[in-house]
Amino acid sequence: MQVRTMGRQKILIFIICITLCTILPNVSVEAAKEAKEPEVLVIYTTMDGKMNEEQRYLDLLIGHFTSNIRFISSDDVEKSDLSSATHLFYFGQYSTQLPVKFNTLFDEYEGTIVAIGYNSEKIGNQFSFIDPKHEVTIDQISMKSSDKLLDITKMYIVEIKVYEGSEILINGRMKEGDVHYPVMVKGNGNYYYAFDTVDSSQATLFAEALHDVFKIEHEEISPGYIRLEDVHPLVNPKPLQEIASMLKEKDIPYMVAVIPIYTNQITGKRSTFADSPELLKVLKQIQKDGGSIVLHGYTHQFRASETGEGFEFWDVENNSPIYFPENQEYTLKEEKDFSSKEDYLNYINNLKAYEREYIETKINQGIDELAKYGLYPLAFEAPHYTMSQYGYEILSEYFSTYVGQVQLSDKDWEIMDTSPYITSPTFLHGMKLLPETMGYIKPGVEQAVQKMMDNTGRIRLSRDGILAAFYHPYLGAEGFKELLDELDKLPNVSWIDLKEMDVWVKGKNVSIHTVNGEIIKDFNRLKIVSSSMEAPLYYLSQFVRFAAWIMVVIGGAAVCMFIVFTFRLIMRNKQIEG
Repeated sequence: MQVRTMGRQKILIFIICITLCTILPNVSVEAAKEAKEPEVLVIYTTMDGKMNEEQRYLDLLIGHFTSNIRFISSDDVEKSDLSSATHLFYFGQYSTQLPVKFNTLFDEYEGTIVAIGYNSEKIGNQFSFIDPKHEVTIDQISMKSSDKLLDITKMYIVEIKVYEGSEILINGRMKEGDVHYPVMVKGNGNYYYAFDTVDSSQATLFAEALHDVFKIEHEEISPGYIRLEDVHPLVNPKPLQEIASMLKEKDIPYMVAVIPIYTNQITGKRSTFADSPELLKVLKQIQKDGGSIVLHGYTHQFRASETGEGFEFWDVENNSPIYFPENQEYTLKEEKDFSSKEDYLNYINNLKAYEREYIETKINQGIDELAKYGLYPLAFEAPHYTMSQYGYEILSEYFSTYVGQVQLSDKDWEIMDTSPYITSPTFLHGMKLLPETMGYIKPGVEQAVQKMMDNTGRIRLSRDGILAAFYHPYLGAEGFKELLDELDKLPNVSWIDLKEMDVWVKGKNVSIHTVNGEIIKDFNRLKIVSSSMEAPLYYLSQFVRFAAWIMVVIGGAAVCMFIVFTFRLIMRNKQIEG
């Protein structure tokens, strides 16, 4: 009887082992799938079949959740492109007939689909829960599940009929009317967004809804940063020091956007931090106390513009990337100006080669110039936020982190925007964007601080929207105190410290990265310092000043010893005489 029981136990154990061996691998696979970063495919329909600023702004929004994003035109997409995608976005910017393959393109796709704008009825039957009608105008949108509401400029959306079983996430209406129109709808596990454009003026609620799309829970805490802007060698160190003391007292980390070289636009005279030892002393103390240095260009100018006012990585006069020296006039050619496509491509490649050399030279000069004085940049901010798409690609080879707003088109520098939250879009080629969202205090503008604070309401519509502002120290410490007092009232803000982030900078001669709040740097000091005469002369003057003080101390000590010796000698003589 006991033998039979033992035999049954062995059989039972064997069955359990087989079952576990069968189940556990599947559990591991499912866990791996859940842990895997979302893989997104964006199919877009545009007039010319090319990406534009609308897709790049969508890139900003999706880049908050994943860096694994691909963009393909609806003319070029194939069924095989969908095979690995966990999420699929279709962005129809205008109403048109789609290729016949769209009738069955999504039949076997099992992931989540988000349709934006037009043509949702032409991409299979996944969007049978809505029926597009006409266009209507709205000037207000709101989340259906909360009191989050956003006033916008009057815009068109696609009017849709919503069928039973679907869920309205965002509603829209005209403030003066009572009719509500569905703006974002969920049905059959898919989503539809009725705007045919995506930008910061109206996409904050869409950005919040994407948390539901990706099923990713982010804390309802707003990261934030304060950036002190345009600090160059001729800046008055006193207000900068006063502002830094305020931030240190409140234990708020911050950033300082530094321009290493100031060039007089009339005389051409260059000023470096060797010419401003007091300012340099303040900056080094800032770096030690809690501030992080951001490289804000090399000279922040192009042609005869003033440092801090001009552009550096964009030719504003020709509204193009910098393809030629600043003293050379030119007219950009088009493909029709060439006898063959090959000649045109060679022309474009030559332009891009010049742009690369120009940008790389400026970046390396900027990093070297700061490093030679003991300042180590942890991020980059392009002057006036202007830089070409190829420029971002070049920059990504040198910096891991970008600060500010971003230019979204090579056609016009004014086509720029900001993200509501931290993101890593594909067009930044791996760089993390810490966007600026609140603006700055403009001289002469009434209630400038209040206008900045008004922007926080829109930003906070996204649960982890970033509250980021900048201030020019030349405006004085009093103006900054007013801004800081208001920022201090904001609840649930986590101030960003670049030193606590995983950032790196890889210049030609200087390598910088951070570890547990410490700046780790590696460079050839002799090579960096000897790259120009200003730094050696500065360090020589510092040494001479130090040596002079030593001589003064030694001389003073000798005088004191002489006086003491003389006094003792006099006293001794008096004792002998007595």
